[in-house]
Amino acid sequence: MKRILSVCAAVALVGAAAQQAQDSAPRMERTSDVNVVLALLKGPVDLYGEQFGSVQFQRGILTRLQQKAITVRVLTNPASAPNMKPLKALGAQVNTLPSRFTGSMVIVQGKAVILVLKGGEFAVMRGVKEIGQIQGLVEQYWRVSKYSY
Repeated sequence: MKRILSVCAAVALVGAAAQQAQDSAPRMERTSDVNVVLALLKGPVDLYGEQFGSVQFQRGILTRLQQKAITVRVLTNPASAPNMKPLKALGAQVNTLPSRFTGSMVIVQGKAVILVLKGGEFAVMRGVKEIGQIQGLVEQYWRVSKYSY
């Protein structure tokens, strides 16, 4: 049975739960400035989905990985795994799930969740509590995923 992993749905659920909490609502910013988003990428970075934004954004990820400014884990489906060869060549871990991803998301561990939107836009969520909740949710997918050779 194929699973459908909706990144946007996961973020919406976490956002709704966070708004119900007594803490302040998560900050969600939209931007189309690739350089602003790339500047957020430091340390451990997880990529979830099949494709990650524009060519400029993808090159930025590769550059940061090559410079060792980030470490990368990718969770994608088996059909998209071959497209991740440039990341794997630079040391990224690529795992797969038999799923169809309905969006893509980048998690900068403990710092930001970045949704890659259509039309070259990004939605950036900051908030330690919300990021932790999303990380916990998607970490479950890592536990059942398979390493891609």
